[in-house]
This record gives sequence, C-alpha cells and structure tokens, in this order.
Amino acid sequence: MNKVFLLLAVMIALVIASCTNEPEQTVIPASKATVRFSALWEGQPFEMQQVYTDAFGNRLRADGFLNFISLITLVKDDGSEVLIKDYALVNFYNANEITAEVPAGKYTTLKFGIGVPRDRNKDQDPAQYPSSSVLSVAGSQGMFWVWNTGYIFAKFEGKCDTTGTDGAELLTPIAIHAGDDASYREFVSQSFSIDLTGISKTFDVKLNVDQIFSPVNGNDVNIALQAITHTSTNPDLATNFMDNYLAALTFVP
Repeated sequence: MNKVFLLLAVMIALVIASCTNEPEQTVIPASKATVRFSALWEGQPFEMQQVYTDAFGNRLRADGFLNFISLITLVKDDGSEVLIKDYALVNFYNANEITAEVPAGKYTTLKFGIGVPRDRNKDQDPAQYPSSSVLSVAGSQGMFWVWNTGYIFAKFEGKCDTTGTDGAELLTPIAIHAGDDASYREFVSQSFSIDLTGISKTFDVKLNVDQIFSPVNGNDVNIALQAITHTSTNPDLATNFMDNYLAALTFVP
C-alpha cells in the first residue's frame, strides 16, 4: 500500500512540475478605435451660442449645429474595411466620440459620409427604427423632413448681424438645412500607417467652422446675402455649405 501512495505522490509531483514549466500565455488586450468629432473657430474650440465674426465681417451665433455621419470605416493595409459605426448624429453641443473594438492589424485610411446614404434617405419612415437608432423619430432629433421626405444632413441655426456695427443685436435668423441625395459628401483621409494591435487609438476629426463661412474653400457662404435654405428653396446655398463643410475638415491620425 505504501508503494501505491509513493507512486501516486511521484505522479502528482510530475504533473505539477510539468504545469509549472509550461510557458505563460500572453494575453493581448482588445484593439479599440475611437473617432472623435470636434469643432474649431480659427484654431480654438468652437462654442455654441458664442458670437463670432466671419471672413465677410458678419457677426454670428450658432444656437443649433447638428449633422449626420454615416458608415465610419477604417481601412486596413490589405484593403479590407472595418465598420466602426453605421450612423451617428453629431451635435456640437456635446462631446462626439464613437468607439468600437477592431481586429488587430495595420490601418491606413479613415473614411465616412456626411449625411445619410441614398438607400437610407428618401422614402424612409423613421418609425421603422428603434428609438436607440439616430435614424428613428426620437434619435434623429428633428433632422427629418416630413413634407420633403428624407433626412436633413446638416443643420446650422442661429442669429447674425450683418450691418458691421460693433455690439449690434443679432436679429437676422440663420437657418441652413442641407439635405437631399445631392448634398451627400464623402470624407477620405490622407494615408497613414498605424498598427492597432492590443492598443486603443483616438482619431481626431476637426471641423474648422470659420472656413465654412469664408471664401477660402472656393464657395461663398456669405450670410449677409443668403442665410436661409431648406435645400429645395435655395439649392446653391445648401451645395456651397456642404462643399465648404467637407473642405473644412482636418484629420489627425
């Protein structure tokens, strides 16, 4: 009997020794990507309801500034694409960050749409989406035309004074509602090389709001001449606003 116990003790010791000699397994943390949207005015954080002077000498204040971002995607070095978020509603009253776990690997491009893609825009009923979706009645926060059918891709609302008088009261309304399929724009970043293996990385997308209300991008958005559009009522203003919006984006990988 003693021999049996001795044999068992030896076997247990061998098992323990073999386990302790096994190499430790390295656990690689999940890779995460965050895309952060923020706004600037002449290089400083843009603040809602603060009065700014644009390139034309107009004084303006934003009381509401929202826009849809669609199909936020990271592209890997092999050309495969990883969807970070299908649809997001950016409201510049708030911090706007979208985070997702992504497969490990090297990434080279960030891209997204400004607005809602054609197949999700026209002749859609927001009631078909759960309230958690930004395309739903509640989630869209009024960024949907019932009379025109379709989503408002970008909405800039506020007040301005175009007289050039310092301290004058802001009395003239601004209501730029850009939508319809022709207003959809796609942003594609410059190429970069980042290895997202076991790390968290934030990609900063900054909108230079002052450049929207400036001829710097080739399209005048002079609110002294035209400050209201519901797209169909002033398609040129809607087009210029969306063109300038796209051109005013900067990206920091």
